[in-house]
Amino acid sequence: MLRTIRIILAILSLLAVTALFVDVTGYAAGHWGWMAKIQFVPAVLGLNLLVVAGLVAATLVFGRIYCSFVCPLGIYQDVVNRLSIMCSSKKKRRLGKFRFSNGRMLLRVGILAVFILLLTAGTIAAVCTWTASFVEPYSAYGRMATWLLRPLGVELNNVMADAAAANGSYAFAHVVPMAVSIPLLSVAAVTFVVVTLYAWTSGRDYCNEICPVGTVLGYISRHSWLKPNINLDKCTSCGSCARHCKASCIDPKNHRIDYTRCVACMDCLTHCSTGAITYSHSKTVAEEESKPAGGADLRRRAMLVGGAIVAGTAVASAIGKDGDGGFAPLKEKHRPDRRTPLVPPGAKGNKWLASHCTACQLCISNCPNGVLSPSTDLTTFMQPVMDFSKGYCRPECTTCSDVCPAGAILPIDVETKSSTKIGTAEVDYKICISAYGQKCGRCAAGCPTGAIEMVAASDGNLRPVVNESLCIGCGACEYHCPVGTVASNRADRAAIHVEGVERHHTI
Repeated sequence: MLRTIRIILAILSLLAVTALFVDVTGYAAGHWGWMAKIQFVPAVLGLNLLVVAGLVAATLVFGRIYCSFVCPLGIYQDVVNRLSIMCSSKKKRRLGKFRFSNGRMLLRVGILAVFILLLTAGTIAAVCTWTASFVEPYSAYGRMATWLLRPLGVELNNVMADAAAANGSYAFAHVVPMAVSIPLLSVAAVTFVVVTLYAWTSGRDYCNEICPVGTVLGYISRHSWLKPNINLDKCTSCGSCARHCKASCIDPKNHRIDYTRCVACMDCLTHCSTGAITYSHSKTVAEEESKPAGGADLRRRAMLVGGAIVAGTAVASAIGKDGDGGFAPLKEKHRPDRRTPLVPPGAKGNKWLASHCTACQLCISNCPNGVLSPSTDLTTFMQPVMDFSKGYCRPECTTCSDVCPAGAILPIDVETKSSTKIGTAEVDYKICISAYGQKCGRCAAGCPTGAIEMVAASDGNLRPVVNESLCIGCGACEYHCPVGTVASNRADRAAIHVEGVERHHTI
């Protein structure tokens, strides 16, 4: 029964988190966006202390249920492992494919130490933050879902939209797909291959050797109140539990379980024919895991390093922390080369976002206006930057700040966003058609803050002039400018574009 409950909850959890990245309607993010905010590392970076305390408390009571119930990458590995068992021979399915191993403690602790170092150094060198995100499980899964599954969701939505429109129905809105990013697609593909091969051949070895969250929660779970226990009076030493343990943490010869690697999947309970294993508080067997080869006892050191992720990354995250509109049709635009990148309101500025963002791509997947795209710059690789080639950042939209689980884009209301300056528009009169006697004024008409006026020049032509004290950098002018469209031969960029500011402020 426990295993059945675990499987049902895990499947629901995986589907819910996947929908956050794949859903093109925004329904998932609006109804269960909290699923992203209960992920361990984003909660630590976002200083969501209640979530972190809840996850630690749950681990102390139930063991590593986070890895089997909440973490999407862990649940995905269970799915792959199940498929691998189904594809194996009948004999292997009956006897089991795993065996006990001592675990690579030095590797686990080493990766965790490097991970913590990178996160804490992210406040100084932003490149460290996205480097750490390569092994952060939630963000790794988010990139896989965004770049490998979301395109399929967009294509399916557009097929249904075209079919509905052909029958006079507009129940589905046509969605513009994200531009393909070869670097991001490559990262997602490599992550998919590595994690899938690990899970197919070795069960949960990726969680117990590479994943830093698994290491932290593993050493906390050694002290959990409930855990699998072996009753020596009932055990026949058949080894079935060890052969079916995907974490390879049960030592059948010595009747020991390495609780730092047990993910509370309950598979051992199901495959024990004598009922010798129970999920309880009973201490019928020593709870000490085998020491690594050579006799070196690194458990105390590992526990200290493991616990440091909560304190260390929380301190790093806290550094520097302060506690119109109009639905114009989208049109493809060329992207200008900005001197200073633009980041969304709520991010407080480039440095804040770069040092807190784990590049999970959730804000990019859920941006309703297609304004956010992944950066290909080395210092902010995979993190969101603003691009007005397909739309602009509408002052009434706060989706990215609503869905961000890591505190990289802090929650912001519509009133605050409408008065937050993220950049300033600049006009290039050399290519502006208003400077050549042609009447345009599209930028002034589309500006939601009234920051652009058409002023008569000495030659009598009306030219756009930007009032910097009113401009918030939303990009409406750049988006509506007819110069710089793909169909235009006048220039390779808009005649007016927005340059970002390093630190956001209220106008």
